[in-house]
Order: sequence, then structure tokens, then C-alpha cells
Amino acid sequence: MRLLTVFGVELRLNVFFLLLIFLYWYLGQLVQALIVFCVVFLHEMGHVVAAAGYGIKVKEVELLPFGGVARIEGNIEIEPAVETYVAIAGPLTNCFLALLGYVLKCSGIGDPQWLPFFIRCNLLLGAFNLLPAMPLDGGRVFRAFTSLHIGVKRATERAAEVSKYLGMVMAGIGVWSLGSGRGLSPGFLIIAVFLIYSAVKEKGTAMYIFMKFLARKKEELFREGALLSRQVVALETIHLKDVVKYFVPKKYHLVVVVGRDQKIKGTLTEGEVIEEMLARGPEVPVGVLAGRKK
Repeated sequence: MRLLTVFGVELRLNVFFLLLIFLYWYLGQLVQALIVFCVVFLHEMGHVVAAAGYGIKVKEVELLPFGGVARIEGNIEIEPAVETYVAIAGPLTNCFLALLGYVLKCSGIGDPQWLPFFIRCNLLLGAFNLLPAMPLDGGRVFRAFTSLHIGVKRATERAAEVSKYLGMVMAGIGVWSLGSGRGLSPGFLIIAVFLIYSAVKEKGTAMYIFMKFLARKKEELFREGALLSRQVVALETIHLKDVVKYFVPKKYHLVVVVGRDQKIKGTLTEGEVIEEMLARGPEVPVGVLAGRKK
């Protein structure tokens, strides 16, 4: 649902967020709902400001129950350091707001009825977003860090798996809480469903993100001028799609193709592998490319 446009950034409300606000309203907690909305909005503005600092334009922000998703022009997913700094800006904004609320409370400024809720809301939102689950900020930091070791695609899939399991745990706790009569905080099960839904969605985007990553790898070398090399040894029968998943950011890869007899059949550069994959498809064995170079 489109809400408004702020500094050229289109603001949207996710259906899960609307459902959460409805729950607060139904329970007679409309003021709390408005505070939650403001806190989530400011959290996302922290991301927007951080992205702008790197010259990255944010086209759209979708507000979710505990944070949001900023749709950014470019390929921030393949820049681990930039993705980390932009992601962490949200929780840092919440820390600052919580500190500001505490100072106002101690100074006797502001409404003493709602300031404690404002402080708790910021602390909870900041802490929750540090969980290593997509599309939370902690999940993006987790993906950025692991992509340096296992590649963007597998890092995205792993973060999505964490999100799915975390959602299942939260759903289990919520159902147990209801069954035992211990009560349930508003939106607890909604957040669980949201995490599981997000996990499925993020896992589906892994290949799209990976293809953007491959398309940018040649530009990365030209932009940096020099990159550390990394060797990948592959049997000649292995398909290109199974080789490129070992490609990580900030490294230039050399693929050493070996036969069943362990003898080297040839060496392929990263650029050659990517060009062949984009031109002929991912199912081509690397041995075919090595044989053509002889």
C-alpha cells in the first residue's frame, strides 16, 4: 500500500504491518501503534541517509512489522562492506533514539506516559533487527560476511534458512503460549509468519542476486585495478553453475580444470567462465572450455 513520498523516496506499508497496526487498534492501543510506526519510519530513514552517504539512491521503502526493506538502485548485495554499513545504520538509529528518549525522560521533558514505551520500542526494534535472519539488518550483515567465504548465492540461501527456522521457533513459542494460557503479545505470531514468508521470498531472489553479482564481476576488476586471486580446482565434468558458486566478492578466480587422472587439462579465468555461462548456459562442463583453449 502506497503511503507518501519523502525526499523522493516512495513509502509503502506492508500488509503485515497493516495487520499489526489493526491489532493494536483493536486492543485499544492506537497511540502505541502510532509510536511503532514512527520508530520504524525513523529506523528506515537511517538506512536511507547511510545509503545516500555512499551515493546510493533509494527508490522505495516498504515498512514491515519490525523494520523495513529499502529498494536501492544498483547492486549493494555484491558490495559486502557497503551493505554492512547501510544495514547497521538502522539499529544504530534506534540506539540513538532510545538514548534521546532516556535523556528526555530523566530531564522531565515529554510525556512520561509514552516515553518509556518509545524507549522500549526502539530497543526492541534495534535488537530484533540484529538477528541473523533475512530481511532483517542482522541477516544482511550475516549475508555480507558469509558471502566473502561462500559466495553471494549460498550466503543468501543460508540467511533465508536462518530466517525460516527462527520464524518456526517463534511460531512454536506463540502457539505454546496460547495453549498454556500465558498470554501472547500483539503481533507475535504475525512476526513469525512474516519471517517464514520472507525466508521463502529471499531464497527465491538468490539466483537473481547471483546473476547480478556475476554480471558485475568484470567491472569489479576494472574498477579496483587489481584484485587478490583465488584458485578453484574443478573436475572437467563439473558444470559451470557448480563452479561459479565458489566465486566470492573482492577476489579474482582462476579455475584449474583437472581430469579423473588428476592431470591438469587447462586453466580458465573468471571472465571466461562468466562469459561462457551467460552465452551458453550454466550446464556446460568446464572441460569443454578447457579443451577449446588447447
